[in-house]
Amino acid sequence: MTEASTARKSEKTTDAPKGVLLPIREALTSKRGISFSLTESLGSVGLWLLGAAVVGVGVGAAITFGQDSGAKGALDSVKSAQILQQSKTGKFGSKTDLTKSDATNKAALTSDPSKIDIWVSADGQNYCAVSTSASVFAPSYWLTAKDGKVSETKPTEAGTTCPAPVGSTATAP
Repeated sequence: MTEASTARKSEKTTDAPKGVLLPIREALTSKRGISFSLTESLGSVGLWLLGAAVVGVGVGAAITFGQDSGAKGALDSVKSAQILQQSKTGKFGSKTDLTKSDATNKAALTSDPSKIDIWVSADGQNYCAVSTSASVFAPSYWLTAKDGKVSETKPTEAGTTCPAPVGSTATAP
């Protein structure tokens, strides 16, 4: 082989690593190596922490919203059961009436009764129900027969006695 062909072979073999591997090899074997400044490192950690905080707040908000919606849904269940109870008996039912699970009671509550409290007027023509959310802030929601809407404020209209929030030691007026 001649010197010219040997030189061409050596050029070909050194051209391939130069294009791809040489910058990596130089970074790994040089004195400087792969280096990061303190500001770059702190900036990177800060961005990761910010991202984790955003995800954490988002997940927490979703859980809280879900638990609050569950408490409101429990009152919707009470409303449906009370409508069926009234159409069947002519009066609204107490918590005991609505939680019977026999074949004759088609108005049975579909929600967990331990999370709901229901008070019925003496004549059976009005009721007030309360449900408390299991979320961090634990808001309570009320429902009466008069307006039929779930509310965050305790109803004060005449003729309606409403229970205290579930789990509270307070008593109704």
